[in-house]
Parts: sequence; structure tokens; C-alpha cells
Amino acid sequence: MGLNRREFLQQAGLLLAMLGIHETVYDRSYQALAQPTRRKLALLVGINQYPSGNRIEEPLQGCLTDVELQRNLLVYKFGFHPNDIVTLTNEAATRSQIESTFISHLVDQAQMGDLVFFHFSGYGSSISRKNLDSNLSQIQYSYLPIDGESSEPEVINDLLEDTLWLLLRSLSTSEIITVLDTSFIYPGYHQQGTLKIRTASNPTHLNINPAELELQNQLLSRLNLSRQDLEQRKPGQLPGLVLAASKPAQIATEGRWDGFNAGLFTYTLTQAFWNSHPSQNLTTQISRVAAEVEQIVGPCQQPQLRRILTQSHRKTESDLFLGILGTHSFSIDGIITGVEDNGKTAKILLTGLPTFVLDSLSLNTVFKIISEVNDLENPVYLQLRSRTGLNAKAQVKTTDFTSPFGLQVGQKLQEIVRILPRQTNLKIALDPKLNRIERVDATSAFSGFSRMTIVASDQPADYLLSRVTDTAIAQALEAPLSPLFQGRYGLFSKGSVLLPNTVGEGGEAVKIAVHRLIPQLKNRLAIKLFRLTENERSLSLKVRATLNLLAPQSQVLIKRETQGMNNNIREIPETIQAKSNINSNQSIVSASENLGIVTVPLGSRLQYQLQNKGEFPVYFLLFYVNSEGQIYVFNSGRDPQQQQIAPGKFLSLPPATVYSANASTEMMGEFVKEPVGLTETHVIFSANPLTETLEILDKNVKKNDSLFKFNLLSNPLNIADAILQDLNRASQPTLEKMGMMTDDLALDINSWATLSFVYRVVG
Repeated sequence: MGLNRREFLQQAGLLLAMLGIHETVYDRSYQALAQPTRRKLALLVGINQYPSGNRIEEPLQGCLTDVELQRNLLVYKFGFHPNDIVTLTNEAATRSQIESTFISHLVDQAQMGDLVFFHFSGYGSSISRKNLDSNLSQIQYSYLPIDGESSEPEVINDLLEDTLWLLLRSLSTSEIITVLDTSFIYPGYHQQGTLKIRTASNPTHLNINPAELELQNQLLSRLNLSRQDLEQRKPGQLPGLVLAASKPAQIATEGRWDGFNAGLFTYTLTQAFWNSHPSQNLTTQISRVAAEVEQIVGPCQQPQLRRILTQSHRKTESDLFLGILGTHSFSIDGIITGVEDNGKTAKILLTGLPTFVLDSLSLNTVFKIISEVNDLENPVYLQLRSRTGLNAKAQVKTTDFTSPFGLQVGQKLQEIVRILPRQTNLKIALDPKLNRIERVDATSAFSGFSRMTIVASDQPADYLLSRVTDTAIAQALEAPLSPLFQGRYGLFSKGSVLLPNTVGEGGEAVKIAVHRLIPQLKNRLAIKLFRLTENERSLSLKVRATLNLLAPQSQVLIKRETQGMNNNIREIPETIQAKSNINSNQSIVSASENLGIVTVPLGSRLQYQLQNKGEFPVYFLLFYVNSEGQIYVFNSGRDPQQQQIAPGKFLSLPPATVYSANASTEMMGEFVKEPVGLTETHVIFSANPLTETLEILDKNVKKNDSLFKFNLLSNPLNIADAILQDLNRASQPTLEKMGMMTDDLALDINSWATLSFVYRVVG
């Protein structure tokens, strides 16, 4: 009897193991052989044009962008066939159409081992239901279709989460990923700072559409389940892996960037996935996404990865590797979506550029077409000529237009030279709830300070100037505020979360408030500049940075590395690994996990490990920013030789040598102290000494500050500017080779790397 393909692959793996062939080689061989027999199906739903009604005040603006972002990611990064992806948007996304398409496209077609991907962007809500056993009221979540406001005013026409649970349970495969960019608990308002909340108000009645209940009955019968089985699950628990925009009781938001609207979660999630590697872990990616979302909106939206562990199929950490999606191994910053001008100009979608970089990205930025055959002799470069949001046009960079360039739709691009403005400003929105005189006075006060730009409240902004409200006081969980603070001026994230230590005195004039906030705003501008240097794409710099927890227990928290590194090492934050010992008598669900941002308790001890696997020395600087916006630099001396890592070597910071010889592990490392909240670290590596930065650091760090410790910077904006100047200077040889001249900052991607960690310090 012949072997089927699956048996052949398994026995081939055993043979390879006996022959001593490395497991990672087998993994690649297995994926290459197995992929063609594995179908990947997707249903993507996005709704903007909700009609106004009792539960909805206004339409959304970013959900169709979410669908476009997700579809391009699935096709060009994860290898989904376009015909296997169905999209339902706006008027096509009725309740019955979503459910019938789910059945016909996913349930009826997916076989065991296939991958099913479901995405929903739109309004969510919650409704009550009666528990049949206890007769008590329960909450279940729901998803609003385009016809959620039924023509029958007393009927709820939502797609119920119970129904989605049954649809997902009806799939023949266990390989399921559900992305939900929506939220369910209505906070009583639709706007969170400059962001729009994706939650509709709860219905005032409990009459569910009979057609919805009939579909549930059919699915229950098909699955041989009862209503009691359905009621055992907790709200938010769904089969497979769930990537959720926030915790169940939190909000999900959408925002406006430079030229486009999108769900904050979907945009950051897809951006992270474009730069992912098959060996990376989904928990690592969701941790990165959660951190970036919190940097933008604050702790009121915390994305999560949720999964259910059953007695029959208890998932392990290996189930969470991105290899299940069949991802390409290289980072992708853009894709060609069209070709014009006789093959000289490409329309491109800027897919994978870091979120904080895109808003400041300038014309003349250079991309390289990623060659499928790894041909480095004749690379094709494209230079950015125009951009509107995520869509741009780029021209082939050459002096010889007689030869064909072979531009094709679907070709993938990587950033080669990043062009940034010579001077980047901080964008500040004024709360429209401030009266006209307040806004005029604030604008006048800001005009006296350079690098501070006032923007309209509906335009992309870095921060928001407003008054403290009762809502802001209620949301200030990490640093509780007295009700006496209500009405005072303060600085807020774009998600209207109050920034620490920015509230003034009662009766303060707005002009005085602006002058008071300028030092903190300069610090925030320095942080923005640090983020503009984010770069893991360097092929020349083969560096890795690891954040380790030394005490109370030793473990790796976060690991970052450049594309030039050998990526065979799997990246697993141990703080969020799967639990292995779970006991439960429930027949359907035995346990669940909610995975998100990395947290570090006060009193812990941390150590950074920096590794250089390249063939030449690299120079480094290490900064960290606490939740109050204070910026510290690790002081290892001002001599460039003291800021250097030799080829094949690594450094541990703080080094153990600064402690006594008999120091225990608990006495080593950097002590984690207040304030609690979000903390970010930026490790900047360069192939050249950061000479100007070191000179300014020498003036900004006190002479008596501790060596091999983090020291507070007195003027971090000068430091951030100097770093960009150093990187620009080091990039000039590349620009000369490419024949480029620009008055802006031009940064050669291969000449530096900035690896960043973001985590939350908790009490």
C-alpha cells in the first residue's frame, strides 16, 4: 500500500533525523512540501456606512481600510490565493449574508488541516440573555451588521457571539484565527480624544431576530449540543486563536493617520505581521502590537491573544508560531499594486513601515524590489515621488531608461534609504470642547515655541491639550487623581488618557499652562525622534538585543534582532508561555488564556544583553523612557571605544563586574522602580561612532553620575537631534554611490539599527 502525503512527510522527517539533518532544515522542507495540500480560506468583514439609528450616532471611517490591509497581508505575505478570500463590506455585510457566506465559504469548504481566517471590523455591542438553568441574566457580545438597526424596531438583528461560536465550532479544522477589531461595552460616548470608539449602545429590548435563533438551533443540532452547552462558555471565548483589539471590557478605537483612517489594532497588527518571520511566535507579535497601541491610546485599549484549551486538544506553545500561516521569511515594507508610465513608475502600498515612521516619511525615500532568486548583482531601486496615506508612487531610480525593469504587480519592496525631514515637529491638537478664546490663546502661546505645531482635532496629532474631565479622572488608574483636578489643564494622549504630572493649578490661564508644559513637550518630541529611528531591517548589522529578568526569577522577557541575524532561534517571551498543568471537568472548555503586553513588577531586576554576530565592531547607545516621559541613558563612558561591541561578542548591561565578587543574582541588574506604567527602551547600534551624540551627552550628563548605570538626561531633545545627524552623516557614502542629493535627513537602513522594547511596569 502506498503512503499518503502526510505519512510520507512524517517518515521523511524521521529519515532526515536519522541522517543527522538539522530540525530547522526539516521544518523548511516540511513547509515547502506540505503547503500545496493545505488550503487557506478567509472571510473579511468591514462596515463603515452604518445608518444612523437608536444605537448608532454616526458611521465609522476605518473598517474598509482594515479589510484592504488584511487582504493584502494574506495574499502577499501569507500566500492565500485571492480566490480563497471573500470580503463583505458595507451594504453587502448584512447579518444573513455574513452568516450564509461563513457557511458556504468556510464551513462547507474547509477540511481537516486547512487554515480558516475570519476578520470583523465594525461596531460591537452587548445584550442580555436568560440562563436556562439559573434563570439569571447573562451578557453576550454581538457584532453589528449593516442592517443591525432592523426595520422592525423591537427586534435585535445583531450577529450574536453565540452564533459565531457555533459557526466556528462547525468547522472541520482546528486551525482557526479570528481577528476582532471591535468592542462590546458601550462607555456612554463615541469619541476617545481624537479616536473614534467602535462600540454601539446596547439595545433597549431583548427580542432577538427569530431567524438568528433558528440558525443557532440548526447549528446546535448539527453539533449535537444543547443550549446549556452554549451557555457554559464565557463571553469572549471562541474556538481557535482570537486576536482581539482590546480586553472584553475595554474599548476598540479607530484613528486618522496622514491620509487614511484605520482601526488602531488592525493597522498595528498588519504592520507587525509584514515584518514577521515563520519562527516568531504569535504571542511575541501580539505583545509588540499591544505595546504600540498603548503608546498611542494609553491603557484604555489593550489588545490580546485569546485561546481556549480543551481536554481533547490542549494547545502548546508550538501551535502559536507564525509558520502556521506560511509566512515569507523576510520583512516587507511595500508591495507594487500597479505599473504605469511605460514601466517606469510603480503604484505602491506602504504596508510594513513602522507605524511611527510613516507619518514623517518624506519623498525620495528609496526602496528595493525583493528578488525571489536572491539576485544581488542587479537590484532594482524605486524612489518615492508622491504619497497619500498608505498609497504612493515611486519611480525606477536609474539613468538608463532603455532597459526593461520588469516591474510587476505583487512585487515586494524593502526600504533601503529612509528620508526624514531635517526638522520634525510635535503635533498638538486642541480639544474642540475648549472655548474659542481658550483655543486662540493656546495657539498664540504655542506660536512662540519652535517645533510645536497646532493641528485641527480631526487631523493626526501626537498629543491633545484639554481640561481634566470626570472621565479622565476615572481612567487614571495607575496614578489616581482627586476630583479637585477636574477642569484643570493637562496634556493627554490622542486617546484622551491623561499623561502623568501634566495637570496645572486651579484657575490657571491656558497661556500659562502652555508655558508650563513646554519642557515636557520637548521631552515628548525627543521620544518621537527616537521612535523615528526604529529599524530591524539592517542586513549589514547582525545584532541582537535581549531584555532579561534576573529576579525574582530568571527568564527572557523580550528579544529583538536585525534581519541580518540568523533567525532560526525561536522568540518566546517566557512570561506569557502557555500553562501546561490545567485541570477542569468541563466537557467543552478546560481553560483559556489571555495574552498581551509584557509586564514587569516593581522591585524586579533587569539586564540587557547586546550581541554582535557581525564581522566588524558596532557602536551602541541605550536609552529608556519611563511613563512620565523622563529619558535616561546608560552611562558606560563617553569614549567611543567604551560604546563598542567587538565582532562575535556580547555585553551585559549593567555588567556583573560593577558588583562585588560574591554578589548574588538578586543583587545584579537594573532595579525596577516607580513610576508604574508604560516603559520603552531604545538600543541604537551603528557601524560608525556616534561622535556628535557623545559630545552632547558629555554636556548633558552630570560628571558625578554613576558609571554603568542609567542617568537622567537634562536635554534629551538635543541628544535625539544629534543621533539623527550622526546617522545621516554615516549614510553619506551610500547616497554618493546612488547619486542622491537631498536637504533632508537620509538614513541608510544598513548602516544602523534601532531595536526597541516596550513593557508595562506594574505595582
